[in-house]
Amino acid sequence: MNKGIDSLLVGPVGVGKSHLLGLLEGDRTIRVKGLGPVRQAIIGIAEALHNAGVFQPEDDRKRRDGDTGDFEAVKKRHTRTSIQGWTQMVLDSVQPDAWVLIVDDLSDLTASAARLIHRLNKKFVIIAALHEVKAGYEKYFWRFDRVALANLPRADARQLIRQCAVGADVEDLRMLQTCVLQQSAGNPRAIVEIVGRLRKEAVITRSAVRDVVHTGARARIDLTPGLIVVAMVLLAARFIARGIGSVDGYVIAGVGSAFVMGIRFFLYRYRR
Repeated sequence: MNKGIDSLLVGPVGVGKSHLLGLLEGDRTIRVKGLGPVRQAIIGIAEALHNAGVFQPEDDRKRRDGDTGDFEAVKKRHTRTSIQGWTQMVLDSVQPDAWVLIVDDLSDLTASAARLIHRLNKKFVIIAALHEVKAGYEKYFWRFDRVALANLPRADARQLIRQCAVGADVEDLRMLQTCVLQQSAGNPRAIVEIVGRLRKEAVITRSAVRDVVHTGARARIDLTPGLIVVAMVLLAARFIARGIGSVDGYVIAGVGSAFVMGIRFFLYRYRR
């Protein structure tokens, strides 16, 4: 940040990205949770600049009269200003690399938010966190340094477990460490949450340790490619059955095709 280098913290949920961003301090720093909705995000950045006394909205009569007013008045005067207009006002208000924009989470990045980053990056030093950079958005982050964060190694994870359990009545500390490591896979947030849950017991017994469950840090398998292959096979089977004149095969493949269409609907309807 001191060198003005755009940076991305990349890593799984709970690894500590937001915690690290929270430790960054600077005089000309703006913090935002995310960049969506885009209009709300850019207006939030404009408000932060306004509070710092540097925001210069175009055609602002009160500013020309020497009265900047509060930001609600500024918003009211620019109700019809587009996202592009707000963005341009923000860019015109700052010098290149004079301000740092810290974005806590870019995991739900959209095309409009990515374009906003690309524009803001012309004037702001941007430091942000996300799980991974999707292929379609690589062009917007080509100049960013990437800092990959991983779960804790076993030794550090055990130390964190001991620190979280300080003051608790633990029946078997070694068992606690082993079970929490298995459940958390070394993920710091998962460790804190698991031990925090166990500390609600009067005594952290072996039984309580065995029964605790935390699925947040476990690896997930993306079944989408497999479903696509199944869909292709079923659709192909329908045409093959029709070509060889197999009525039974055609009916079965037809039912499978209907099933595939249903899966396709839900995949698009509930995609994240």
